[in-house]
Amino acid sequence: MKFLAALISVISLACFSWSACPIPSLPNPAAGQQSALEDLRHIGLRYSQEGHYRDAAASYEEVLHTAQALGISDTTVVTDLQNLALIAEEMGNYMDARNYYLRELDLLNHLGAASSVAAGEAYLELGGLLQIQGLFSEAETHYKKAVGLLTQHAGSDDLRTAKALGRLGRLYMERAKFAEASTLLRKARATAEKSLTEDNPKLITFFDAEAYFLCQTGKYREAEKKWMSALKIAERAYGENEIQYGTLLLHLGQMYSVLGDYPAAETMLQRSLAANEKTSGSDPVDRAIIMSSLAAAYTKHRKLADAAPLVKSGEASDASCSEAPISCAFIRSNLGGYYMTTGQWGAAKLEFGRALKLREDTLGEHPLVADSLISLSRALRMLNRKKEAKIYKTRAGQILESQRNPAYDASNTIDVRSFQANNR
Repeated sequence: MKFLAALISVISLACFSWSACPIPSLPNPAAGQQSALEDLRHIGLRYSQEGHYRDAAASYEEVLHTAQALGISDTTVVTDLQNLALIAEEMGNYMDARNYYLRELDLLNHLGAASSVAAGEAYLELGGLLQIQGLFSEAETHYKKAVGLLTQHAGSDDLRTAKALGRLGRLYMERAKFAEASTLLRKARATAEKSLTEDNPKLITFFDAEAYFLCQTGKYREAEKKWMSALKIAERAYGENEIQYGTLLLHLGQMYSVLGDYPAAETMLQRSLAANEKTSGSDPVDRAIIMSSLAAAYTKHRKLADAAPLVKSGEASDASCSEAPISCAFIRSNLGGYYMTTGQWGAAKLEFGRALKLREDTLGEHPLVADSLISLSRALRMLNRKKEAKIYKTRAGQILESQRNPAYDASNTIDVRSFQANNR
């Protein structure tokens, strides 16, 4: 996942805190230098939109270096730091991303804007990063800070506040807190629809979130309608540049696979994979998620010859399970499913066991843990280890009973890493 571990510049290492690294007072840099900075920012934005993340990061790093040399420490630099953090996330450089977010918050404090809309947005993005890493309690804390700051300084009906409510709702969805999730997601979408036209691409994130919720609670046809609405908006807004909505295609493909519409699933997932292949420097876990989902669709469709090369790639990939444990568990579970279908019981047991450990360590008593326990029990039963299989199955039943969420469909959990990527 550390695609560009060496990307952190001297600035990042030597000057983490703005208060600890005084900036010379040069309030009026030459117009030509300011223009050069803006040109670099536009170049970085273009590279980012085209999926050239390494080039985008290099452009923004140069912006930071130049801004520091000119003594600029204003809100434009705050935005530069957030853009670098988002790009670092896209490349899977989570430690770098976290450092950029913290530097952003430190600079805001240095500027006297610790309580502001900008700070709320920084807490929101930092919460998203922590959620990807499976640090749910910390993520919840940061999301709530974001909601509070944005509600206070932007207003309860502001789109940014709606986005924060939606993110918190998705976190509760991941934690199987369905009542809280439903309330927040609906409120977020209703707020967004008040200020946006029906074809505005900013609506995609809200439709995606609600579709995710509906899909997880077994309301597949309603979820399909939401996702198809989002896809129509995306196709009108972005055309053939599927990089902009590749994860939306992924989510649709995953849902069609659950519904048993494998041709539709394969079409969506192939499009998502093609979009990912157009990027450079992107997080390899993103690619592994898409390939794993496509392999699972092929496996269920009994197209094992098509699934095999994707599985081999998944075996070879070294997804950083410590950085994105839920994503890694998702990939491992799909590998286990392929091995079960092809009669490789020992390999299936190994992958299901890995997924179980990751989910237990991250989620505790959660329906996804129950899903892994059930999968592992099936593999053990095929290995004639029926006593162990019964123990795992019994524990899974206890978890599901304690959760009291009969609508939850653990077999249809969209990976949080891929889901977050579509909601910036």
